[in-house]
Amino acid sequence: MSKTDEPVLKKFGPAVISLANSARAFDAPVRYPVLFRAPFLGTTGIKGTMAFPRMSSFVTLIEHFFGLIILFPILFFTRGFGKLKEAMKSFTKLEWFSVIFISVGGSALGLFFFLISFALGNPTIAILLQKAQPLITFIFAYFILKERPTKWFWGALVLSLVGIGLIVTPDIIKSTQTFDYTGLIAILCSLIAATLWGGSTVFGRILTKKVDYWDLTLLRYIGGFLFLIIFNIVLFTYNKDYYGMLGQTVSVFGPWSWQWPMIVCILFSTIFTGGILPLGLYYFGLKRSKATIAGLAELAFPLLAILVNFIFLGAILNWYQGAGAIILLVTVSALSFINARETEKKPTNFMET
Repeated sequence: MSKTDEPVLKKFGPAVISLANSARAFDAPVRYPVLFRAPFLGTTGIKGTMAFPRMSSFVTLIEHFFGLIILFPILFFTRGFGKLKEAMKSFTKLEWFSVIFISVGGSALGLFFFLISFALGNPTIAILLQKAQPLITFIFAYFILKERPTKWFWGALVLSLVGIGLIVTPDIIKSTQTFDYTGLIAILCSLIAATLWGGSTVFGRILTKKVDYWDLTLLRYIGGFLFLIIFNIVLFTYNKDYYGMLGQTVSVFGPWSWQWPMIVCILFSTIFTGGILPLGLYYFGLKRSKATIAGLAELAFPLLAILVNFIFLGAILNWYQGAGAIILLVTVSALSFINARETEKKPTNFMET
């Protein structure tokens, strides 16, 4: 690509970010039917309370397998791994810990807990609670990187907590009144996922001093896949029911009821809606967009997800949760805008990207 093409491409940067995030909004109509296949599996004792955790672990393993076999040959034939090997030789203890955290915590367990929240609760709430990630990242950066946020952060934190509270309160009340705590578990799992992914941003930032983004992504997939191999042994998912169902069909995209083999659904999520392609498009657009504009373009994901989940899954929010969603989205977007402006004035400021 010539330098003369860059000004033209920069005009499309925000549109590419919106496209990437819009693709992620269509993740739930494909993932949801896959996860709900779990209670209907055969006779090997996986029904009941452990059905969704086991199913989430198995699906996460298969997604990491697909991601690894797609990324590894592409990176190998286009660039090799010479720079990655040299960088790994000089890793400090903190950097090795960062590799473990982003691969085991951010890549494997983050998706594992997110899928459980998807299966047990309202998928729209699970998605909205992920917008708490920037706030969690700020907290990790405060303690790990010793970065100090601007004065605006503390006000935004309080307002965001109010928004999160409004989103989760109806489900908490319902769970305690009916003594059915699945909704509460879904909320906790979603927040755990947000914490693991938010922490991964900070620990990933530590590694970016020596490793570029694509090599870092490969490390995440390798570490996550190795962990998930053992994790699935512990959860007893290596049996004929789980592997046999990969060829079985499920109905995706709600009212349209398209019949797809489950393995195709998982591959679809890995490439098109929940993994490689949206992430690649996002970073392509981010490189060619101002951070302030990119922050607003990212809103395409949660806003479109609310509409998509309503159309395809019938997932709705009451007025409490709708108000909380608006508060959370506006607050996080405003915080991103403020910090981006501060970064332009002072490049070493908090949340520089």
